[in-house]
Amino acid sequence: MEPRHEEAPDLTSVMEARDSISAAVARGLLEGEGIPVMVQSFQIPWYNGIMTAAAGAWGRVLVPTHLADAARQVLAAYFEENPEAAPALTDPDATDAGR
Repeated sequence: MEPRHEEAPDLTSVMEARDSISAAVARGLLEGEGIPVMVQSFQIPWYNGIMTAAAGAWGRVLVPTHLADAARQVLAAYFEENPEAAPALTDPDATDAGR
């Protein structure tokens, strides 16, 4: 039996989370809608959050590129209804001019 070589899916970042809780909330929302999610942490073990300060975020939420628009809509709808949660997030596609 030969090893399987599968291509990695084409992923797009739909959100940068400032903490692990925001990332977990986003993951739960998207998985609940049937959207596959991968959370990529920027953290380095034993460095107690230094990468959060350096990168400006705790990590990012990635989804298959073909589902990125749907994922952004799910997240936008949730954070419109829960504005107290929105400041914990950043949009990797937003520009300073657009804010």
